[in-house]
Amino acid sequence: MSVKDIGEILCLDSGTLTPLLKKLEEKGYIVRRRDDNDERILVASVMEEGLALRDKAVNIPREIASCIPLQAKDANELARILNGLKKNLSANSE
Repeated sequence: MSVKDIGEILCLDSGTLTPLLKKLEEKGYIVRRRDDNDERILVASVMEEGLALRDKAVNIPREIASCIPLQAKDANELARILNGLKKNLSANSE
């Protein structure tokens, strides 16, 4: 996946994302390389060690949710409101 796409999905600018990706690469979780067809594009690929983290991380959202005293209905409403806010902020920043 391109680093630009990762930044857009995570709502992070390159100044914030680059150091994070560098740390992940140093730990062997990802590898960054230039796209074969367009050298302007930087692509990040997950390595075996990075895929192993997915198994550890799969329960994190559930564990966080269990610490927050919200009913499912309220959590869904909060997510809906936050997603709307995110869309509005993204539209206004373009």
